[in-house]
Amino acid sequence: MRLSNKYQPSCLDEVVGQPAVVRRLKNLAANPFPCCIMMEGRGGIGKSSIAKALIHDLNVCPWSGLVEYSAANLMIDEVRWLFGHAVEGRERSSGFRMMPMTGSPWHVLLIEEMELLPSKNVIPLLKDELSEQKLPPRLIVIATSNDASGLDEALLQRFDIYPLSCGPTFADACRDRLGEIWEKEVGEDILMPQAVWQMGWKNEAFSMRRALVALGAAVEIHTHATREEVIV
Repeated sequence: MRLSNKYQPSCLDEVVGQPAVVRRLKNLAANPFPCCIMMEGRGGIGKSSIAKALIHDLNVCPWSGLVEYSAANLMIDEVRWLFGHAVEGRERSSGFRMMPMTGSPWHVLLIEEMELLPSKNVIPLLKDELSEQKLPPRLIVIATSNDASGLDEALLQRFDIYPLSCGPTFADACRDRLGEIWEKEVGEDILMPQAVWQMGWKNEAFSMRRALVALGAAVEIHTHATREEVIV
């Protein structure tokens, strides 16, 4: 199993390096209300992981309260069907108006990589459905974006933007977390290679994803060397 999957935060308390964002999201989890929020920042800093952690803390049932889409696959008919409109060839959906069968009474619509919305025709429809007047009363929309600057301004106004850090403070928190993972995988007697943390840096931005790939490779090298010593 990849370390990024094995050690993905399961709740907001396990998210590292984004304290201001986590505080705001904890308030939302404790007192949910209909809204649209967007995690924005460089790749590899945990936008999707934070979204999933929030969904967990909202106690939203993944099979009855959660709908996930890549923005690249969000076509006009999908948007219409999601929000309860008639679509030719498909049974009418109740949209997000019916209460989920289990778990929280809240629905979550998760849209990954919003900057990849495929059609300009989708934007005005989505903008309309996410307006304050039409947003379903038990729906929280969570979006992620590497860079939202190119999105339609009126659509962006529907969202509360949560900018995520990728700088030194985030990197330091990640280094501590990488050390914890290394100790769990290898043990406390061997220091984590400094190169693991350095591999996370690129163009003055730190990526936990890159660092975890480097850490996984280092763990494999150590495990392989240990096996050879045992065989010898």
